Amino acid sequence: MSARFSLFHLLGAPVPPGLESAGTAIASRFGQPGADFWIESEAADDARQKLSVIAAFFDATATDRLRIEKGIPRWDAELTDEIIPVEANLEDAAIDYGKGCYIGQEVISRMKMSGQTNKRLRGLISSSDAPLAPGMRLWSEHEPSKEAGWITSAGRSERLGKQIALGYVRRGFNDAGSQLLARLEPETDAARVTVVPLPFA
Repeated sequence: MSARFSLFHLLGAPVPPGLESAGTAIASRFGQPGADFWIESEAADDARQKLSVIAAFFDATATDRLRIEKGIPRWDAELTDEIIPVEANLEDAAIDYGKGCYIGQEVISRMKMSGQTNKRLRGLISSSDAPLAPGMRLWSEHEPSKEAGWITSAGRSERLGKQIALGYVRRGFNDAGSQLLARLEPETDAARVTVVPLPFA
C-alpha cells in the first residue's frame, strides 16, 4: 500500500468484473494460484466493500499463520541480507543459473555443484504442543551442547491443531524426522520439536 495505490490479493480467484484496476498480475503468494490487483487508494474502501460480498478477508494473524503453514519466507523473519535464497528454498523462484555475472554467483554456483548448504529453512512441530517463538535456539537432542539452528516464525495452526514454526536448521540436523530441543535461554525448559518438510500440509 502506498499514498497512491492499494494492493489486494485474491487467493485462488481472478479479479472479478466491475472493479476498475490500475494493474493486475497472476501471483502465487501462498503457494497456490491467485491474483494481485492495484487500485487507486481513494477507491480502496469501495473495492473492499465489493470484495467482501464474494470473499472473506484474512486479518494479519490469519495471513501469517497461512504463510507459515505454506513455508513461505518473509523479509525480516526468514529473509535477511545474511540469508542466501537457496537456503530459504527459493532456488526455483529466485535463481537463474543461466544468467551472467552477479553478486554472490560464485557462492550459489558452489552450492549447486556440491548439492549442499550449511543450513536450510525447515518446518518444526512442537512434539508436546508447547508454544514456540521466534528467537528460540535449536539444539541437538542427543548432543545438547551442539547448536542446530534457530526459529524465525511461529504460531499455532488451528487447521493442523499443532504449534508450528519455521526455522533454519544446520546441515546434519535438518533431515525430516530429526528431533531437536528449542529454548529461548540456555537455562530455560526446552520444547522438543520434530523437523518436517515444507509446506506443512
